[in-house]
Amino acid sequence: MIDLAGLERAAFNREPDRWAKAVDALRALLQSGAPSTPAEAARLATALATIIADPAAPPTVDQFQQALLFRQELETLVRASPLGSLDHVLRAMGLQPRGGTPAAGAVDPQRLAKACLLLTLDSDVEFGPDDLLTLPPELAQTAYISLVGSKPVVSALGAERREAFLDRAEALRPAPLPPTLNHLVALSTAWMLCSYASHPRKHALKAVLNRTLVDLAGRIRIQAPALPAVRTLKDRPRMLVAAEIMHSNHVQFRYFGQYLRQLRERFELVLVTEDTEADPAVRPLFDEVHTFRRAGGGAHLGEIARRMTEAEPDIVFWPSVGMRHWGPLLANLRFAPIQMTALGHSASTFCPAIDYYLTEEGYVSDPALFGERLLLLPDESLVFERSPHYTPVPPDIRETARPLRVALPSNLLKLNPGFIALLARIRAAAGRELEFHVFPNVGGSELQAIRQTLERALPGAQVHGLMAYNRYLELLSACDLNLSPFPFGGLHSVIDSLRQGLPVVAMECPEPHGRTDAMLLRRLGMPEWLIARDEDAYVAAALKVIDDDAVRVALGRQALDLDIDRLMFGDATTPLRSEVVDAVWWAYRHHDEVAAADRRVIRPKDWAAG
Repeated sequence: MIDLAGLERAAFNREPDRWAKAVDALRALLQSGAPSTPAEAARLATALATIIADPAAPPTVDQFQQALLFRQELETLVRASPLGSLDHVLRAMGLQPRGGTPAAGAVDPQRLAKACLLLTLDSDVEFGPDDLLTLPPELAQTAYISLVGSKPVVSALGAERREAFLDRAEALRPAPLPPTLNHLVALSTAWMLCSYASHPRKHALKAVLNRTLVDLAGRIRIQAPALPAVRTLKDRPRMLVAAEIMHSNHVQFRYFGQYLRQLRERFELVLVTEDTEADPAVRPLFDEVHTFRRAGGGAHLGEIARRMTEAEPDIVFWPSVGMRHWGPLLANLRFAPIQMTALGHSASTFCPAIDYYLTEEGYVSDPALFGERLLLLPDESLVFERSPHYTPVPPDIRETARPLRVALPSNLLKLNPGFIALLARIRAAAGRELEFHVFPNVGGSELQAIRQTLERALPGAQVHGLMAYNRYLELLSACDLNLSPFPFGGLHSVIDSLRQGLPVVAMECPEPHGRTDAMLLRRLGMPEWLIARDEDAYVAAALKVIDDDAVRVALGRQALDLDIDRLMFGDATTPLRSEVVDAVWWAYRHHDEVAAADRRVIRPKDWAAG
C-alpha cells in the first residue's frame, strides 16, 4: 500500500528521506499496481517525478540502482494517468526537445543519470544509446536493460529507439550486475524481450548479457559441476527437463507434452521446475519431479542449481529459455555433456553451453540466426498435447458479417507500432465496417495503458482483459478473421482460430518466431496467398478475406473440415509418433562426432539414416 499523502509531503517539503520513500513507492507499484483512479495515478507520478528531478536530492548509488529497476512501473503509471508522459520534467532537467535548438553543452552526468528514471523509449526529447553509454558502466548497463525491456513499445519513435539501442548492444562495457534478484529479473526481461523487436541483429544483445550472467553466477557462488572427460553411453540415459513453465494451463504444456511422451520411450525424464508448475496433469509425464519455491532474496537459484547437479543428467533439455528469470542464468552453465533447447520462446539463446536447438524445419530460414546446432524435425511430426482443461466451443461462421469482427489474439508484447499502423491501413482500405477485438492477455495498469494507446490508433477497438481460456475461445469464435501479428507471430492463436473456423492472415519473417504461423498454415494446407512476405501482400490478403464474404466463409469451412482437434492434438490415449525421440536419440549417440566435425545442421535425413 502506497502512502500517497506521505510521499507528497516528503516530495514538496523536501524531507531528507524522500528518496527512500520514492524507492519504497516504486517497489510497491510493482507489487500492488497503480492507484485505482487516474487522478491518484497523476498525483503519485507527480510526487515521484518531483523527487527524482530535484537537484538538491542526489540519490545514493544503491537507491539509484534500485529505482532503475522500477522504471517500467513508473512508465506504466504515467501512461495510465492524465499526464501521458513526463517530457515536461525532462525538459526542465536540461534535455532538449527532439528537433529543437541543440544544447549549448552536454547534460550534467548526474542529471542525466536521474533522467534515466523518467525517460521512456517514447520520450520526446533528444537521447539515445550513446548518451547512456557515457554513464559509469554499472549504471549504463542497468539503464540500458531497463529501456530495452520496455513494454509495450507502441509508437514509431519507441520502436525506432529500441532498434537503435539493440544496434549498439555490443558497445556496452562489461560491468558486474548487482547480485540482487530484482537485477536478475530486469536483465532476464531485456534478454527475452529483444526478440519482439525488428532489428536483424536484435539477438546480439544476448551474447553480451550471457557474459554478464556467467560472471553473476560465479559471484553468487553458483557453479557448474565437474563432468567426466569421456561420456558413458547408457541404454536409458537420464534427461533433465529444466522447465521455466510447464503448467497444463500454459501453451508450453500444449507444445511439448507429446515431445515428452516420445522422449520417455528411451530416456528417464527428470523434471525440475517451480512448485506452481508441476500440476497433476504434468507429473505423470516424468519419472521424477523436483520442485522449488521462489525465495524473495534469490536463495532458490542455488537450490535449482543443486537439484540439477544432483540429478546427474546425461542430457539437459530446456523447452524454453527466457520466460523466467532463472532460465538465462542457469542455461549459461553446463550441467550435462549435452544440452539442448527448443521453441518454447522461439529464438536462439546464443548460450555457449547450449549445444542443440531442437525444432521443426519450417521454423528455420537461415542457420546463422542460431547460436546452437540445429537438430531438425519434419514439420508433419508436430502434434500438440490436448489440454485436460479444454472444453470444445462450437464454431460460429457468420455468412454475413455486419460489422466484420477482426480478432487480434496478440500478447501485449506482440502489439508493435508497425503492426498497428498496418491494421489502421487495412481499416481505411476496407469496403466495410471493421470491429477490432484485441486480446493482449494483461490486466491492471498495463490493460489501461494499451486501451488508451489503441483508442488513439484504432478508435473503437474492444480491448479485452485477462480471462479464462474457454471464455477467450468463446469471444474468439464470435469473430470472423484473425490478423496475426509480426515479426513475432501467433502460433497457438493460429491453431485456436482455425479450430474455430476463423481464417488467418500471417506474415512470414526470418526468425523462428516469425515463421510459426506460415509453417502451420502450410502444414494444414491453407491457401499460400494467406502467407505474406511484405506489408503490401499482407494488406492485399486481409482485404481479400474482409471484402468477400464468400471467400471468408469458404476458408472458415476449409479450416473446420480439417478437424484440427483430431489432426493436431494428442494425449495419453493416442498413438505416439517417433520423430522427436529418434532425433534426440541419434544426437545422444553421435554427439561426439558431431562436435568434432562442427556440424551445424542435422536434418531428418541425417538422423533417420541411423
